[in-house]
Amino acid sequence: MGNKRWTASLIVLFVLFMYVLIRFAANTNNIENAVESLKTTQKAKGKTAHFILIAQELDNPYWRSIEQGARKAAHTYNVQVEYIAPLQTSVEEQMKLFEKAIVSKVDGIVVQSLDEQMFAPIINKAVNENIPVVTIDTDSPKSERVAYVGTDNYTAGEKLGEVVAEMTRGEGEIGVMIGSETSTSQRLRFNGFLSVIQKHPQMKVVEVMSSNISQIQAVLQGESMLKKHPDMSIMVGMSALDAIGILNATTNMRRNNVQIFGFDDVEETLQAISNGYIQATIVQKPFDMGFQSIKILRQHLQGKAMKVEHFTPTEVITKNNVHLEETN
Repeated sequence: MGNKRWTASLIVLFVLFMYVLIRFAANTNNIENAVESLKTTQKAKGKTAHFILIAQELDNPYWRSIEQGARKAAHTYNVQVEYIAPLQTSVEEQMKLFEKAIVSKVDGIVVQSLDEQMFAPIINKAVNENIPVVTIDTDSPKSERVAYVGTDNYTAGEKLGEVVAEMTRGEGEIGVMIGSETSTSQRLRFNGFLSVIQKHPQMKVVEVMSSNISQIQAVLQGESMLKKHPDMSIMVGMSALDAIGILNATTNMRRNNVQIFGFDDVEETLQAISNGYIQATIVQKPFDMGFQSIKILRQHLQGKAMKVEHFTPTEVITKNNVHLEETN
């Protein structure tokens, strides 16, 4: 009888011991989890978000202005911005840089979508890996990008058409240079431009060529247009380097009777407007684009609701106000 009681007592003590041991282990695990959670929270709070801005071309003045805006926003919102780009315009190189950014697990990506068929899948890949993407300058509306920041290109094209019609008195054969045939922004600008020109019976677009966003190609294509159309009196460039390329072409061909219109505020274009060689240009706000894109990524990480499209303003620059643009 005594042995049975002793055995029972041992069993009870063993059960109590195991219960205390299990509770101790559980409490220890909970404490460790709480500490790790606290560390993670503190790390997250102290973490500086790392964003990558993938430009079209490394030292392109337009993209350097976007970079300046992005860095200003980085300072304002206490985030890190890394600026990367191909040395020369190359969609394939942009795609490679995009892939590297995804592999790097950055907190957000800002990128131009020159070709939506190529860029939409990789944008979606980034988003599916919890890396938000903001498109800039050229949109990818069919992708899962968080937002677009840039010019309302159709409206800008309309504005360009109105300026051309006004300054040429609504008459003349027109040659158009677009930066890229695959670029959504370029197509939108051209369509907006064409919608205005078609309202003027004495105006006609006789040729459309692509410069591939290259000043050299703009010169060569411009000369080709001038040879094919001896009566062409108006030439219009839709991307930043087109107008100055067209000017070089008219100089080479000794066609000083051609009125030239362009896009963007490249220094050479502004100087040519001052000298009366180019009539006007539509100026975008690349600094604002860079600033707003970083601001939007930061707000997205904070869970704030936002618009999908963020249009930055444009301005018409002629000889009458070019001095104001040159001093900015």
